[in-house]
Amino acid sequence: MAVPLCLCAGVPAWSQCPDGTPPPCAVRPYHAPAPNSVAVLYLENLSRDTADAFLADGLTEEIIIRLGQVPRLDVKSRFEVGRFRTHAADQDPTVLGRVLHAAYLVMGSVQRAGDRVRLRYEVVRAATRAQVAGDVIDRASSDLLSVESDIAREVATAITGRLMPEEQARLSRPLTSDAAAYEEYLRGMQALHRSYDEASLRSALVHLDRAIARDSSFAAAFSGEALVWADLADGFAPPRAAYDRGRTVAVRALALDSAQPLADAVLAAAVLALDLEAREAEQLARRALALDPRSDQAHSVLSAALLAAGRVDESLEEARLAWQEDSLLSNNGVWYAEELILTHRLDSAAALLPRLRAILPPADADAAEGMLLAARRDLPGALHFLSWRYYGGLVAGTYVRALLARGDTVAAHATVDSMVAARASGYYNPMAVAKAYAALGDLDRGMEWLQRAFEERTFWLTYVRLDPELAPLRADARYAALDRQLRF
Repeated sequence: MAVPLCLCAGVPAWSQCPDGTPPPCAVRPYHAPAPNSVAVLYLENLSRDTADAFLADGLTEEIIIRLGQVPRLDVKSRFEVGRFRTHAADQDPTVLGRVLHAAYLVMGSVQRAGDRVRLRYEVVRAATRAQVAGDVIDRASSDLLSVESDIAREVATAITGRLMPEEQARLSRPLTSDAAAYEEYLRGMQALHRSYDEASLRSALVHLDRAIARDSSFAAAFSGEALVWADLADGFAPPRAAYDRGRTVAVRALALDSAQPLADAVLAAAVLALDLEAREAEQLARRALALDPRSDQAHSVLSAALLAAGRVDESLEEARLAWQEDSLLSNNGVWYAEELILTHRLDSAAALLPRLRAILPPADADAAEGMLLAARRDLPGALHFLSWRYYGGLVAGTYVRALLARGDTVAAHATVDSMVAARASGYYNPMAVAKAYAALGDLDRGMEWLQRAFEERTFWLTYVRLDPELAPLRADARYAALDRQLRF
């Protein structure tokens, strides 16, 4: 967006307000940031080869993760700093500190030339612009294994004054002893964070597989791969197989290192999807949050488990926290909007929509807006924003209803035929087909596809009792047998 953002006189223009909303921004009282707060700005890639961007991004995110392991620090999330990832070094540190609500800023650059990597970083006290720590690190590409832990340790020491022994140990623990495995891990995590689409997820899987092939004790790589499988499920891959693979890999990660919150979060998702067990999923998600209170994945799966158990208010709060911790992830934003709509918080969903528009890809924001318009009984208006192809059919039932509301019965039937045909060439979620047949009034086929949804263990069963588009199928006498499989 090119709309200027003015927070106060002399503040440079950005594309959105500090809370993620588009301009104009609300004027709020200024409160000084916590003295232990720090924002790690994305390192600038100075390498001639733009393909080396993975190194700058990966190291930045690993430093954020490392610092997040020090409870005494208030570390800003990947989303918060991601809004300022271009030319942050050219901005006034005082202004950046106010906008990010951080007392300290970490900024720098990465440059690879041949087999050498030069990394510059500095820690700046935002209010005074004074540098309190910094260094130039020049190493061989094969000697980057400890660089993010070294920087995290220096940053934490500069802010806290002195690290406790357990903090020192936590920050110094190496992820792997294999430099090539570490580079593949960084490439994989960059692909995982780059875009929530099948191509990026499959690319992440390739790199993480290579990392694991080089170091079979690389717990963080196993955790990352577990998350990839969970992200592929439902929208891009059959959930029973994908969640089962994710569970296997997560168990391996935890066997190698019990302090892997990402693996616990994936286990929680697998238990909820495969075992239809909400209580155990809740326990696993809370265990992940005990290890990492900032884990958006753990907040998200805890939200789903609580929603399945009928604890709506608690579920919504966890969805909000997941969105707050990483608003760059489409899944967090769309899930939060969908849950607000499912639980009839339509005004809150409408207030969220501008933030989605400012941050997420158009297709994701369109899906949320289409769902909201449909919930407000504007199906003709919703049609413009909906696609039956979106993420395994997430809004396909609503799309078919919108076609019927427009009086286009032929197009509605043709769309359902296309949905069924889509399963011949790739994955398409059976619950989407069930809702589409329910919209057509064909309850026999709707129940057939809902049965398949149970058999395939789609995660979308977590709200099978709430979804209004499934109401005609829940009223069918055959539904009771399916419902008895749910352990929530």
